[in-house]
Amino acid sequence: MAAAGWLRRAAAVAVPRLPSGLPLVPPPPPAPLTEAQSLVVPGLGAAVGPSMELMAVPKKKVSKYKKGLRNGPKALKPVPVIVRCRCCGRVKLPHFYCCSGERGNPSESSS
Repeated sequence: MAAAGWLRRAAAVAVPRLPSGLPLVPPPPPAPLTEAQSLVVPGLGAAVGPSMELMAVPKKKVSKYKKGLRNGPKALKPVPVIVRCRCCGRVKLPHFYCCSGERGNPSESSS
């Protein structure tokens, strides 16, 4: 009977037990993809690798009205033309009112 206890102890020390749920040999790592197995995107005609950068794509089309609101301040502004008033000789913008419109010499005083 003493021999049976010794044999059990020796067997427990010599062979470590593994949990039943774990595999004995780890699976091999997956092989790298070849060019033919890589992802092919329709429309590009080429294989897409891990170094391809994806670009942002708008969800909806921007209407002409919204585009005009956004780009309106970017438009070129006309350069104002400076003219002299025929009556008083002062500098003014065209189509702007300057004086009463009386033609005469600016040094004369109207009384």
